Amino acid sequence: MTYGLLRRMSQDAQGRWQRVMRMLLLALAALVVLLATLLAAVTGFNGRLLYLVLVLCAAFAVTELLPVLSWLLQRRLFVEPFQYGVSTSGVDIQTASSRTQIDWSGITRIRRRRHTWLLKYGMSQIPVPRAAFSPEDQRIVDDFIVGRPEFAG
Repeated sequence: MTYGLLRRMSQDAQGRWQRVMRMLLLALAALVVLLATLLAAVTGFNGRLLYLVLVLCAAFAVTELLPVLSWLLQRRLFVEPFQYGVSTSGVDIQTASSRTQIDWSGITRIRRRRHTWLLKYGMSQIPVPRAAFSPEDQRIVDDFIVGRPEFAG
């Protein structure tokens, strides 16, 4: 598990709406910076506009800091390799020190994303990275998921 993969999985878990909102927030911050610069040039320095720009930038930065904090807090866990397996009975996640088996009967929804399959299991959302599988195996898993309408949630 690398930081890059963890970040992509985190972005997949956020969903499309949150990614769109993050991009709109970034665009709004850029617009406010432009307006603050223009107003400062015309009327002089305005501290309130600078404060607003900093708040918008901080709000954007929080969404980028979450994967970094997660990586820093859990990187010791990610040192050991993860092995993912998918079978007709469920999903198996194994490391050198632990093993988790998730039966298909306990999964209520699966969301297919670009880098991740997100398994809804009770109140948890378990990410399974696509990078752990070959492209052919990814297609097989996708076909299996599509063939099971109960996972549409």
